[in-house]
Amino acid sequence: MISHDIKFRVERLAIVGVGLIGGSVGRALRDGSAATEIIGYGRNPVHLSRAVELGLVDGWSTVLSDAVAGAEVVMVATPVGAMPGLFTRLVDLVSPTCIVTDAGSVKKKVVDAARASFGRSVARFVPGHPIAGLEQSGVEAATGDLFRGHKVILTPTPDTDPKAVAQIDSLWRTTGAQLMDMSPERHDRLLALTSHLPHMLAYALVNLLADQAQDEGECFDLAAGGFYDISRIASSDPVMWRDICLHNADEVLARIGEYQDMVARLAALVKVKDAEGLEQMFRKARGARSRIEDRRKDGAPG
Repeated sequence: MISHDIKFRVERLAIVGVGLIGGSVGRALRDGSAATEIIGYGRNPVHLSRAVELGLVDGWSTVLSDAVAGAEVVMVATPVGAMPGLFTRLVDLVSPTCIVTDAGSVKKKVVDAARASFGRSVARFVPGHPIAGLEQSGVEAATGDLFRGHKVILTPTPDTDPKAVAQIDSLWRTTGAQLMDMSPERHDRLLALTSHLPHMLAYALVNLLADQAQDEGECFDLAAGGFYDISRIASSDPVMWRDICLHNADEVLARIGEYQDMVARLAALVKVKDAEGLEQMFRKARGARSRIEDRRKDGAPG
């Protein structure tokens, strides 16, 4: 049982990858006076300097060993494809008492990579995923209230130190997030349906329109609210979503297959002009959508 009475406070925290998520974590923790010093790590000095100007971090380094030196917590907020290599480097750089956590959108492959790199020290690795974001990416989009009222899923394994989990739970609560926990496997299965599949559909829809070269301009001119509602997330970071597809491929493919089956059922109803069947399908979807909205308003589960 995780104690929610712990107040998160550390002397030094390092954020590896100061983009939308990492930068927003830094800003929220600085706003909450949760760390004496927050250091950002990345490869681009211009972006890192901008992160300091925006108040996301206190300082920065392009040398990983310098950035994480003395850190009590290291947050890895890079695309998931970069995490295995970073874990391999971090194992010899962080102290035995340091907690390493991540903000990746895929959990099973990340946990496997952490276990392979950290060995017995994997007990101090707490996998996590904030269910929050924007279409924009990078330091300029980071904001201190990005996670407020949004879910963060922690996916500890039987190897994970409960005290480390409690610390990271407290870290995220400091940002205003609502915490959930589940296994890495369940996370990847559910998020493939609720997050990964919708992004695949948005990218496919926009590409379908863009491929209509002869009519593209007119199509965009005629695009109404429905199109923009569905396609908005196609503005998300392509590198991040490339990595999510590759690292959760089995679950993404399974969900795409299920969606294709549903579209085939819809096409069959249209083909035979089954008015009743179409209306039933649409009413079922509208009812489910209403229940989703009701749960969001109620804030469940928290």
